[in-house]
Amino acid sequence: MHLRQAFLNVWFIFPHMLGSPALISSEADKSYSSPIIVVLGATGVGKSSLANVLLGRDKNYKGKEFKNGCFHVSTGLDSITKETCADQGYWMGDTNFQNFTVIDTPGFGDRLVEEEKTIENMVTTLRDEIKYVHVFIIAFKQTDNRMTDSLRSMISLFEKMFGKKFWDNVILEATHWNHGDDAERIRSESHPPLTQKFWSEEFNRILQREFSLGRDLDSVFIDTYYHNKSPKELEVFSNHSRILWEYALSREPFECKDIEIALTEIRELQNHIDSLVKQEEVKKTLIESLLQQREQLQRSLTQYQVPTPSPQSEFSYCTTNKCYTPTEFALLGLGVAVLGVLLGVLAISCLKQQCLPDEKEEMLERERELARQSRQESSVTELEDSQVHLVDQ
Repeated sequence: MHLRQAFLNVWFIFPHMLGSPALISSEADKSYSSPIIVVLGATGVGKSSLANVLLGRDKNYKGKEFKNGCFHVSTGLDSITKETCADQGYWMGDTNFQNFTVIDTPGFGDRLVEEEKTIENMVTTLRDEIKYVHVFIIAFKQTDNRMTDSLRSMISLFEKMFGKKFWDNVILEATHWNHGDDAERIRSESHPPLTQKFWSEEFNRILQREFSLGRDLDSVFIDTYYHNKSPKELEVFSNHSRILWEYALSREPFECKDIEIALTEIRELQNHIDSLVKQEEVKKTLIESLLQQREQLQRSLTQYQVPTPSPQSEFSYCTTNKCYTPTEFALLGLGVAVLGVLLGVLAISCLKQQCLPDEKEEMLERERELARQSRQESSVTELEDSQVHLVDQ
């Protein structure tokens, strides 16, 4: 304990001498000491344990002074903290140092109905009672080195509740991060080695990809179960506690007046399903109304003896009327075309035989005509020769 106090005394006295935003903003509202730190995270991540240690209480404090499980640490899987609760005290429990406020919140990931109550209670407490916050600690387990659907849904919910600006006051905390030699050896033998630098860079890379953050978030590795007789673990605990405290003092307060009660993704999907069910019921009612109107019209037609032709199906119509398929229509057209060609040929032959002269007769007549002309020319030639002979005599 004396060794821990020595580490704390070295760095803690200086913030009291500085005019930080946290100290200045505390003058605006005396009900809660500044800085104000809110611990957020999933169920079982160690939020209550961290809040108790920051107040100087035992990490396994049972929260007997608080209702609804606030600041109650449990080893079970179910969430013990049921409401958002604030407590004030000296940093690390040392009365020589400044008072501050830490807010314990229920974990996310329980049953939907309880989660909705959690969201509503958190919003009303922060907006109507706390009014401003200097630091939002989002706590993750050491093993949470990838973005699961539940983590994505939880962080998305925080952003919906507080808005984009709340990222300016966020710091990441890796819980269950043992700083002993054996734990560090095990982490270093993983592939890739699970170092503080790797964990911070990986989470920042994922958050920037998923939520479009414009900067890297700071990270702390406060192990609430550190071995207080180990100088190394105590030094690491003190260093990371100092980083968190200095970060809290450096932040401009985040005003909670505009935060809203957001819906979880599950509830949004459920609301969408409920809306679709209602639309289906409206359509069903409309169909039933139209059927009733149709029956009324049929009764009216029957009453006034107006015949109503029954609709015929295509099959029944074709049984009483000749129907042709497209293929049958094509074959019929082709047959008509062939028949037309044959009739044309026959007509031409008939006309040629009946209306035109016989070609053989015509040839014989021409030959006889040529023979007559040849004889006439021979006679004329002989006559001329005889005349010439007479003249010579």
